[in-house]
Amino acid sequence: MSSQIIPGPGGTGPGAASPHAPSAANSIRMVRLLGTVSLMCGLLIVVTNLATKDRIQSNQETITRESVAELLPGISKQVTYGVEPSGELKVLTGATGEGKKFFAGYDGSGKLVGVVIEAGERGYADVISALYSYSPATQTIIGFKVVDMRETPGLGDRIKSDIPFLANFKNLDAKVENGKEVHNITTVKHGTKKNAWEIDAISGATISSRAVGRMLHKSVEDVTPVILKNLDRIERGN
Repeated sequence: MSSQIIPGPGGTGPGAASPHAPSAANSIRMVRLLGTVSLMCGLLIVVTNLATKDRIQSNQETITRESVAELLPGISKQVTYGVEPSGELKVLTGATGEGKKFFAGYDGSGKLVGVVIEAGERGYADVISALYSYSPATQTIIGFKVVDMRETPGLGDRIKSDIPFLANFKNLDAKVENGKEVHNITTVKHGTKKNAWEIDAISGATISSRAVGRMLHKSVEDVTPVILKNLDRIERGN
């Protein structure tokens, strides 16, 4: 009488193969499929980026030029200057891009109205990016606009729209001598401003207000000496 070995429920008997164990061929096919999908996704991202890059840059340039016109009312011409590491200037064809730059604005007769300078500083939540207008004739800041921030809604983000706070930048002293501010631009406690180079903070948004003071202090010492040094050229617009 012959005996027969019957595999148990787990399929562990002699000659039994697990129906759930993937074969080597299946594994290879799966790896190839995943690789193909990843490659297609990567190519799609690259193609989309290339297709939209010019449009995004064009939109950014339009926004920047509109902001410059807002900060320098009445201008009819803009020239973008890039600042070389050596401190020399070069005229740029676009309003966006990497590197230090500023924008000169001219009225209908070609007279320099002022310049708009980019600035940025870490605030409460993230970096605050801004533009401010500067008058080389009086060495004062005459306008300020936040262009990007992540500050707390209802508190820190008031630096963008709070009318009394923005009034700080109608005639903010930014004089420099020998590459240094005569009086450092600084933010003071709300209601305690006494001097033309001080920024009256927003109550409840001190951190964001101080970030604005720091960014202007750093930018004024960094960029305005270059502007004053090359003022004759800037006034000619070349």
